[in-house]
Formats: sequence, C-alpha cells, structure tokens
Amino acid sequence: MINYIVQVLLFQTVFLAVYDIVLKKETFFQWNRAYLIFTSLLAYVIPLLKLPTISLNLPQKYMVMLPEVLLSPTTYIERQIDWSVILFEGLSLIFFIGIFIATLFFIYKLWQIVGLISKNSSKKTKEYNLVLLKESNMAFSFFNYIFLGKSTKQKDEIIQHELIHVKQKHSMDLLLFEIQKIVFWFNPYSYMYQNRISEIHEYIADNRSVSKKDRSTFYHSLLAKTFAVDKFDFVNAFNKQSLIKKRIIMYGKNKSKEILKFKYLFIIPILAGMVIYNSCEGKDSEISKNQYVEQEKSEGENQKIGTNENTDPEISGNISQVVPFTMIDQTPIFPGCENAEDQKACFIQKITEHVAVNFNASISKNLGMEPGKKKIFVQFTIDKEGNITNIKSRGPHKDLETEAVRVAGSLPQMQPGVENGNKVAVKFTLPITLVVD
Repeated sequence: MINYIVQVLLFQTVFLAVYDIVLKKETFFQWNRAYLIFTSLLAYVIPLLKLPTISLNLPQKYMVMLPEVLLSPTTYIERQIDWSVILFEGLSLIFFIGIFIATLFFIYKLWQIVGLISKNSSKKTKEYNLVLLKESNMAFSFFNYIFLGKSTKQKDEIIQHELIHVKQKHSMDLLLFEIQKIVFWFNPYSYMYQNRISEIHEYIADNRSVSKKDRSTFYHSLLAKTFAVDKFDFVNAFNKQSLIKKRIIMYGKNKSKEILKFKYLFIIPILAGMVIYNSCEGKDSEISKNQYVEQEKSEGENQKIGTNENTDPEISGNISQVVPFTMIDQTPIFPGCENAEDQKACFIQKITEHVAVNFNASISKNLGMEPGKKKIFVQFTIDKEGNITNIKSRGPHKDLETEAVRVAGSLPQMQPGVENGNKVAVKFTLPITLVVD
C-alpha cells in the first residue's frame, strides 16, 4: 500500500509539473481541463498496471530476492515483528480516521449549501435555479443552482457567467477532486489539482460569457468587489480574490496558436515511461522462464550456492517445471494464509517470521567473527506437493550455512504453486542479515 501511494504521488508530481511548465499559459482551456481530470485519475491507475511483456524480458543480472530478514543475537525478533504489526495497524487506524474526518467536513459544507437553499427565496428557470441570498454579497454556482446576493450589482452579467459553469457541469469536476481529498486526504496534490481546475473553470466562463467590447466592464466588475465564498472550495465562485489577477491576465492574452496543441503529445512518452517504470519496479526479481531454465542448467556442480544441500531428483531431472515466484499464476499458500486477501504478501510475511523466530542467531558468538553485518543466502524450492526441497545456502561461515538450511527445512508443508492450471515447483532465494556484536 505504501509503495502504491508513493507511486501515485510521484506520477502526480510529474503530471502537474508538465501542466505548470508547458500547458498552463496556453488558452486551450477545455484541453487543460481534460488534462487535469485525466491525469489526476490516471495517476491512481498506472501503479496497478503491470505489463508482462516488459517484466518478462528483464535482464537476468537484475535478480532480487525475498525481503531481507535482519537478525541479532542480542534482540528478540518476535518483539520486532509485533511492533511492525502494531505500527501497521496504527497507520491503518490513522488512515480511516482521516477519511472519517474529511467526510464530516464535506458533509458540513454540503449542509451549509442546503441551508442557503432552504433559508432563502429561489426562482426556478428552464436552465437553472436562482437563489437570492439575504444581506449577502456572495455569488457562486453549485450544479444547477446559482447563488446571488440580493444587494449584488450587475446581476445579469454574473448570472451569465455562472450559467456557463452550470451548462458545462463544472461542479462535477470539483466534486471529483473533493472525493479524492476524502479518500486520499493526506495527498497534497488533490488540493493542488482542485485549485488549478477552479482556475480553468473561471477562464472558460470568462471566455464564453464576456465579449471583447465588454472587456473594460468585465475588468471593473472583477476589481470592484470580492465575494466571500472561500469557505466553499467546491463551488464555482464568480469572484475569488486569489483568482482576480490571473483571470484579468489570462483574459487579456491573445489566443494560443493551434499548432501549440502538439504540446499535449508530451504526455505520450511520459505515460510510456511511467508504465515501463511501473512494470519494472518491484519486478526486478523476475527473469524469463527460459532465462531461468538456462541459468539452472549452467549452474552445474561448480556453481553450487553452498556446501549444504538436499537435492530433489524430480526437480533436477525436470527443471523446466520450476517457475520464478514473481511470475506464477497462483503463489504457494503458507498455512494460515488460505483466506488472506493478498496471499503472496501473507506468504512473504510468514516466511520472514518463521526464519526470524527459528534462526539461532546466538551461534555467531562462538565463531570468532568480526563485528558487523554478515549476509547469508538460503535458496529452496517448494515442489509440486508443497514440500521444501533442494535447500542450498551460502554464508560467511559453515555453521551459519548449516543453520540456514535447518531453518529452511523446518518450514511447514504448503499448498503448491499453480501455473496454467498445473501444480509447479517454485524456487526462492532469501537473504538473511546477521548483526554480529
């Protein structure tokens, strides 16, 4: 989940940077509106895309393993694992509390608007509902409602302006970002996207509702007064102080040349790069099945991972049936993970916990090893019956290799992996880091 959130933030950073640097100054307001809506949603979708044609052709040398297990003879691993669970549950609680609070704020703002409708007189027309606000100078629209203070001057001009918002359903755009602000309340880019889409809405309404001959009147109306609607950040306000200068500058600009629309093609290589990055990220451990088979065949007796191993005749004789973990259709199922929502993540967690709890880290005290971190690699295969076979290890000392083999061999029988509807053997490499005091 954390990795997903980081990727969303990264992609939205890139999309907004492209908008601010390349597209923001152009007068293609509808195009910019579509860009902001499209990219804000796309950033949440791209992390879910995994293109196998990319991940299956990664070079063999970029091979990584299961998450590292950190051991120390002077600490209790069980306690560390418990703290990680508590931390995860704490963050999850904060996440849902944030959603709850953000939802309450949204409901409160809706309730304020409903209150304005119920407490003030309104006039219904074919295109909109006009709500006349008592003793107020507010002017804004929300869906097909136009709110206007009774004391406000130039009512007709303001209504024509707000009617553009109503017809183009700008409130739907703002509501979309309001939902993002609720679900991903911690994401600052949801607020930045909403501010930029609000600007675009005003540019569109100004461009459609004001003719060139009325430009001086338009400038005067913007500079004359500021309506107090800042507390409603998901409505289309006629006059927000923060937008006055930008609207005047944008309205005074000449229309951008049509050829500049080619700028929007910049998004194509950016999207391609994001998809490739996402397909490769987290897939670095994958190598193609053919590469994997060739690697296994070329290992031979002179390339054994360690001196301690239990060979499996079936695996050795039919190595093509061994499938890398990250490619498999159905991961092996660790006991207790049968009903887990993410069985692969549960498998990794259980393996890590098993090694952390059962590895006798204290044996390093009598080996005369220098202080520091010592790496041990243990490789094993879960065969078609779910048994642990073909265990190998490599480490800085034979006793540590033996202990790694023992711990891997003590893993329980599991439900085997499945590829193309058939049970297959799956091979793993697990790095263990032992901290020697």
